[in-house]
Amino acid sequence: MKLLELEPAAPVYGGMCLSKKDGIIFVKGALPGERVIAELTESKRDYAIAQTVEILNASSDRVTPRCKDYNLCGGCHYQHISYERQLSIKEEILLDCLVRIGKMKDGEIPLTETIFLNQWNYRNKAQFKISGRSETEIGFYREHSRHLIPIAECYLLNPVINRFLEKLTGARFLRGIKEVQILSGTNTIAFVRGDGVDEPQLDFFLDIGFDGVVTDNGISVGQTFCVLESTTPPYTYTVSPMGFIQSNWAMNSLLIEKMLELLEPLDGKNILDVYGGGGNFAIPLSFSARTVTVIEENRHSVEDGLRNVKLNNVKNVTFKTKSFEKYRSMQKYDVVIIDPPRSGLTNKAMETLKALSPSKIAYVSCNPSTFARDTAKLMDMYALLSVTLFDMFPNTYHAETLSVFELKTDTLRNIKMK
Repeated sequence: MKLLELEPAAPVYGGMCLSKKDGIIFVKGALPGERVIAELTESKRDYAIAQTVEILNASSDRVTPRCKDYNLCGGCHYQHISYERQLSIKEEILLDCLVRIGKMKDGEIPLTETIFLNQWNYRNKAQFKISGRSETEIGFYREHSRHLIPIAECYLLNPVINRFLEKLTGARFLRGIKEVQILSGTNTIAFVRGDGVDEPQLDFFLDIGFDGVVTDNGISVGQTFCVLESTTPPYTYTVSPMGFIQSNWAMNSLLIEKMLELLEPLDGKNILDVYGGGGNFAIPLSFSARTVTVIEENRHSVEDGLRNVKLNNVKNVTFKTKSFEKYRSMQKYDVVIIDPPRSGLTNKAMETLKALSPSKIAYVSCNPSTFARDTAKLMDMYALLSVTLFDMFPNTYHAETLSVFELKTDTLRNIKMK
């Protein structure tokens, strides 16, 4: 075991801080400005990773983690940091990425605001792992391992999911089940994975209060999708276990509200919603826009979307089940909404986006590094108008951004001349 005395200077994406003493070292469990003893856990050619084991000089922003399992299950990264400092750290990391990777000047980045709500009990979706030993245990895997950490209560989950977690803990009917996913909205459903799940096991889920349960081999009892309501604007959204939903529905609603504000007026405009899922953006945008076309490869999400269109009596939304990289259209889109996976846009997807050359792009990102990289690629054609940071996942290093790009005047002129 190699111990080092370090003084991390800056936060970096991934829940760590950067120390440049004795080379590049990414330190877990430390705050900028602290002096710590850290154990070297991983060494690479260009950098190393260390875990804080002792605080020699604590930051005033350090707080006592609320959860006794913090640093064990790996689900949280920032519980040792005051919430105000968590927000400023995420801002610093975003700005740093846009400067270093996005090639922007520090004073020219239009970070307009940071939006946040509750620090605790915000998740309406959870995925629990189950141990099949003599006494069934339920919880989360330790970070980067298959070692189960039993969880009695998770402070990130909404109270409904925590109540069901209590009912599932130690239940004999879970034997043979490897994983339980819970989705909670106006109803609560479970999605279970395992070998040979039988009917009495499914009935058990209904008996303890679930509205429905679905297995990975297609067997189901009760309701098969989760229902969530939104008020800004008012609409109903449904999602099946194999579809996609933002796990912080309250913040998701604020993101949509901000998107509508930044893109208005939308009257008479045609919108393309890329990686659109079950219509999370398409449904609320459709009330103002002329048409919305959704590009989505996941057939389960498309099924959710078709159900959502029908439930909300929407007539101007269409779904196309194909990859964006292969999308070709003679349709002119005024706005493209793009919400890519953590890896950002592929080179081919970037080519497709630029070829469409919409007047505006609303880019929703969950990774500041890949967002910054894609921003640099867009800047030859587009101006970055605004960046809004949403703390979708408090107490973790994850954050969501909504950014709006506008086609540059000279780019528009060149397009018209072609």
